[in-house]
Amino acid sequence: MNNSEFSRIAETTICYIADKIEEQDQDIDVDLQSDILNLETSKGIYVINKQSAAKEIWLSSPVSGPYHFFYEQGKWKNRAGLELMNILTTELEVDF
Repeated sequence: MNNSEFSRIAETTICYIADKIEEQDQDIDVDLQSDILNLETSKGIYVINKQSAAKEIWLSSPVSGPYHFFYEQGKWKNRAGLELMNILTTELEVDF
């Protein structure tokens, strides 16, 4: 995957996450600025951003800690096989 492809897919994913949370009217404060998504929850602040040099999306979770996800077969996964959307669904109780 080249840099422009990565940027397009990562930015689309981050915007999708923000939109889905806002659509479901959760008690989550959504702040998307540039490529950084901050989600303020009762559990703490989640930060999701793209890391272009590594071609990854990074998640900082106040519940389960930091993650680095790479794009493979249409999904963002970490080296342990965990998927970004599954972690967010479980921790934020949002349907993606």
